[in-house]
Amino acid sequence: MTIYLFVHEAILREVAQVEDIARELDRDDQAEIDALSERLAWFQKMVRRHEDSEEKVLFPALNERIRFVAETYKFDHDDFEVHVFEGIERALTGLARANGKYDRRENAGLLYRESVALHEHMRLHITKENELLIPKLEVEFDVPEQAEIAGAMAGVFDPQLMAETVNFTYGWHTADDREEMIRFLRGILPEEAFGGLTNHLKSNNADSWSEIERRIPDL
Repeated sequence: MTIYLFVHEAILREVAQVEDIARELDRDDQAEIDALSERLAWFQKMVRRHEDSEEKVLFPALNERIRFVAETYKFDHDDFEVHVFEGIERALTGLARANGKYDRRENAGLLYRESVALHEHMRLHITKENELLIPKLEVEFDVPEQAEIAGAMAGVFDPQLMAETVNFTYGWHTADDREEMIRFLRGILPEEAFGGLTNHLKSNNADSWSEIERRIPDL
């Protein structure tokens, strides 16, 4: 379950930056609005697939050991989060179609408020998972069971989205974290899968990858 922590940290750093971007957004710059809209559309897709993997694989397995624990996390997925993403999409659509400065100001304000809500929701939800859920998983499931769960969760992603998610996660971390992440993945992935993953990361992160090769000479 260690891989969870890498993904969660990347998500938290992303929503923090999105809040900053929304606060400073030039509401008259359509290219800037379009770039944020595209970024958030992918992010929502990735987060939804991450949560699908929890709901289809992780939560049912956990419920067999500890009843009614997982439902609280699924509630966060379904009750609040979807409305925040809808609010962000509504604000971005409003900015794209705005007629006059008043409309743009109103939609820019809505975008910022919803981005603050998204950041705070993710902070609370992920903190609960990191500090309450993952320790329970590590107690209830031995390492081979955890590996089986993690593999099944990864299978919920299509290969393209998985590659993009790994690249997203890698990109948000420090050099020390990246080294730890690569060493961890090498320890759990089959050789062919690990080779494909590292080739993908190298081709998309040439500058930072040279530091990984320096730190892990036998890579």
